[in-house]
Amino acid sequence: MKRIFKCIILVFIACIFFNFWEKKIGLFNKHPYEIYIIEYSKRFAVDPLLIKAVIKKESNLNPGVVSNTGAVGLMQVMPKTAMGIANQLNIADYSGKNLKEAEINIMFGTYYLKKLLNYYNNNLILALAAYNAGIGNVRNWYSKDPEIGVEICKIPFKETRYYVRSVIFIYKIYRGVEKLKKFLKV
Repeated sequence: MKRIFKCIILVFIACIFFNFWEKKIGLFNKHPYEIYIIEYSKRFAVDPLLIKAVIKKESNLNPGVVSNTGAVGLMQVMPKTAMGIANQLNIADYSGKNLKEAEINIMFGTYYLKKLLNYYNNNLILALAAYNAGIGNVRNWYSKDPEIGVEICKIPFKETRYYVRSVIFIYKIYRGVEKLKKFLKV
């Protein structure tokens, strides 16, 4: 009897947990920008779950959002960075006006994320810190304390520490859910 009661409690807690995270980050719903995420994750060899985590943290799935620093769209790409990416990708007709378009924003954000991952030898902490605070800041921090590449708490900017922790947390949740889906064959 105690074993059955424990199982019921465990199932109840699991339901509450999944219901909370479903509302919080849409764990089981198909991502509204899935087609672009898959396309550019393959093109630039970036885990689609990482792209989803960055989008969730950066814009909460709002393609029209503009930050107080001027970052635009789902992946919060800076317009100047977007112009540079358009040149690198040989997109001649890019004007900057369409950065709020989901496909363009995901393409540019994913390309930039891959560039940072390459630059930092796939160190996710450093790449995400640079995505948030800029390569110059991370280069400066790292030259003073290489431990920031392994210890998030050593990142000097509070906002960037929080950002890196949040993206990695969301990313781990998405990865866990994918493993669960595969296990349950959902």
